[in-house]
Amino acid sequence: MNSLLTKKPLSVCTFYHYHPLPVEHLNTLKDVIQNKGIGLRGLILLSGEGINATLVGSLRHLKRYLQVLREETGIPIQARWQISHSWGFKKLRIKIKKELVASGKEELSPFSDNTHLNPVEWEMALSKNPVLLDIRNNYEVQVGKFKGALDLNLDQFKNFPEKLKKSKIPKDKKVLIYCTGGIRCEKALNEMKSQGFKQVQQLKGGVLNYLKEFPNSHFKGNLFVFDHRVTLDQKLKPSGKYKLCPHCGQAGDQSISCQHCRKECIVCTLCMDKDRVYQTCSKNCSYHYKNGHRYKAKRPALPSC
Repeated sequence: MNSLLTKKPLSVCTFYHYHPLPVEHLNTLKDVIQNKGIGLRGLILLSGEGINATLVGSLRHLKRYLQVLREETGIPIQARWQISHSWGFKKLRIKIKKELVASGKEELSPFSDNTHLNPVEWEMALSKNPVLLDIRNNYEVQVGKFKGALDLNLDQFKNFPEKLKKSKIPKDKKVLIYCTGGIRCEKALNEMKSQGFKQVQQLKGGVLNYLKEFPNSHFKGNLFVFDHRVTLDQKLKPSGKYKLCPHCGQAGDQSISCQHCRKECIVCTLCMDKDRVYQTCSKNCSYHYKNGHRYKAKRPALPSC
């Protein structure tokens, strides 16, 4: 049985805030909030730019912890909530980063005057056939996207400025951009304005926020999330359609027999097509297959007397 699954529903809260934090105090802050996150799982990114997090646990524990975060950081955190029957994470991890989103430009801070469209406004805007741009990575786009959306075939967000320059998106037309939760759009909007785009608006709260109000509408397919739930369906429940590829961590749905140990497993299409060494169930099996090692099955333990 999957140890991350639970019978009792859990609460999931997601949030990000661009808010200056003293870089010299981040390690101390990390230790304090790590020690107070007992009973919770998830991922928190801390930076001089602010905070970005996905947390899972009981509603009571999460609300108490959010208050701790507000007091310790001075940030007026406002979270978005979901219900899940999966922990999604194996533990609570807190990481310190140079940027909340790796843009390749540390000076690329969000515009203070950017324009957010809530899901209702976004739905109305889509009816006018705007230029719609998906700024997520290519493997996210493959499992689900807004109907008619363009994408830049990004393998990582820091390539966004370069790919945008080479695109033929008209700079004088209104462009709507979106991502999973909104945080990448903040920096993407900044970059687009610096490259001369006149009218850019973003989906407030990203696709996560949109699907809460408009499931089975303009967004088609599943939504990739960066945890062990892998993808969410239109009702923001784990779809079960994909598993994390053991080699790259992307969404995989290709069922194979491991080239080394012959165990049935799932890998992503990209790794499946790249090399036979990736047609394996783990990085360990990949290493042994690459080096020509013969698989030796573990002998069953002898019964104790």
